[in-house]
Parts: sequence; C-alpha cells; structure tokens
Amino acid sequence: MRFAVLVISVLWVILLLYFVGLKCQLRSLRRQLEYRVSNPIKKPLALEMQDTDLMALTAALNQIFRQDEEFRRIQNRNENEYKELITNISHDLRTPLTVLKGYLQLLERCEIDDTGRKYLSICFRHTDELERRIRQFFEYSYWMNQDQEVQLNIINVTNIIVDSMTDFIPVFEEKGLTMRLNQDTVCKGLADEELLRRVMQNLLKNCLQYSAGEVVVSITKDTDIQRIPSQNHTPKDRIRICVQNPIAEDLEVDPSKIFQRFYVGKKERNQSTGLGLSIVKLLVEKMQGEVFVTRDGNLLRIGFYLNTGH
Repeated sequence: MRFAVLVISVLWVILLLYFVGLKCQLRSLRRQLEYRVSNPIKKPLALEMQDTDLMALTAALNQIFRQDEEFRRIQNRNENEYKELITNISHDLRTPLTVLKGYLQLLERCEIDDTGRKYLSICFRHTDELERRIRQFFEYSYWMNQDQEVQLNIINVTNIIVDSMTDFIPVFEEKGLTMRLNQDTVCKGLADEELLRRVMQNLLKNCLQYSAGEVVVSITKDTDIQRIPSQNHTPKDRIRICVQNPIAEDLEVDPSKIFQRFYVGKKERNQSTGLGLSIVKLLVEKMQGEVFVTRDGNLLRIGFYLNTGH
C-alpha cells in the first residue's frame, strides 16, 4: 500500500515538474516572439525542453518566419527596382520632350497657315501636359528615394496656405472657379515650409481638375482624441487643414484608394497620372503628419493634420 502511494506521489511530482517546465518554456517562447517584434535582428525560436509537440510548433513558427522574411526581402527588392524604374523613365523622357518642344518653337516662327497653327497649338497643349506628367513622376520618384530626415520647424502654417491660395487665384478665375479660406485664428505648426507649399499646390491642382464649384480651405486646431490615452501617449494638439470642393455626381471616387499611387477615377483616367495625391501623402508623412479624405454626397474633403510641436 505504501509502495503504491509512493509511486503515485512520484508520478504526481513528475507530472507537476513537466507542466511547470512546459509553462516556463511557453513563457520563453513568448519572450522570444516579443523580442522578434521589437528588434531588427530576427533570431529563430529556440527550445530548452525536448517536447515533441513543442518542437513541432517551434519548427512550424520558424518556417513561417523564414517565409515571411523572404517575402519581405523580395518585396523590398521589387519596390527598390520599381522606384529606380520610375526615376529612369522620368529622366529618359525629359530629354526627347525638351527636343520636341524646341522644334515646335522653331516651327512656330515659320510661315504656316491658320490650319497649321491650329494643329501646332494642339501639339503645344499636349507637350505641356506630357511635361506636367513627367514632372510629377520625377517629383514622386525623388521623394520616394529621399531617405534623409526632413528638418521640421515651428512655422506660420496659415501664412504659407494663404500665399499658396493667392498664387492660384488667376488659374482658378480662368476656369471660372472661386475659393475662400475659413479660419478662426493664425495657426503655427511643426512642418517644412517648402514641403508644405508643395502639399498645398498639389491639393489645389487637384481641385482645378475635379472641382465643380467653390473650393473652401479651412484651418482649425484639433486634438488627437481618436487614440486611446495611455502611459506612452496622451492626446496632442494638432492643426487640421482641409480642402473641400464639390465634384460631379457621376465622378467615381473611392476615398479608401484616393491616396494610392496611380489611382484615378474611371471617368478622368486619361487626364491624370494619379500621382498628385500620392505625393501629398508622402510629403505629409515626412512632416510627421497624417492625411485624411471623406466624401459626403458630392462634397469631397481632402486634407491633413500637422503637429503643433507642443
């Protein structure tokens, strides 16, 4: 009887030790997984306990990690090749386009009839449009390949936006469009002046292409309350810049895709590269900001947030 009790006690101790060891090993695996998430060096998971099921699980996880790392490596390589392709295309197209425009200008000085001048005007219009598109490709590829960190300073955001809007007044009037500014107070934020100008220029150019009425630019102070406050994050004051314009009812616009490169509505597919708003997103993120877009009926609102630096 005593022997049986002793055997059972020993078995319970062995079983208890096994479960304790199993729990310790699971904790070790969890720590290794957390380390992989927070560190650039991805070590394979290791086991100290020789358990068949745990060894199979660890081997499967390591296999998934290897496949994921290989996929990311291929993805990064393809992305770099894609960036290089855009840059090369931009450079390769600029030279023949410059030559073409030069010969068109020479042809303009020659004696040609009214029909010839009409055709020449069409050629100039299309070469100008081609030049604009190539410029967008070049700008996009430049900023995509720009790894240097942008130096941000506290600047008068309101002044930059007002200046940008003023520059666009003549072209807006030429297209029969109006725009106005809504603001409560002068806003200062953390940004780069040149990048902010480029962002506003691209947003206003987008309005020139798609707006069906008055363009309203608003600048307001906003608190980042969408994130849950924690020990590492508290709500921050931000500046919200929004460009609102009505669009045609039948214009196909998917807000979830509007910042994707090369995305254009089907109706306007032949009139845009789809890079303007992609550049906006790229530059805003370089200024540590965030873009947004909403559509309410025929009202399209595109804008971005900038930090105040406080």
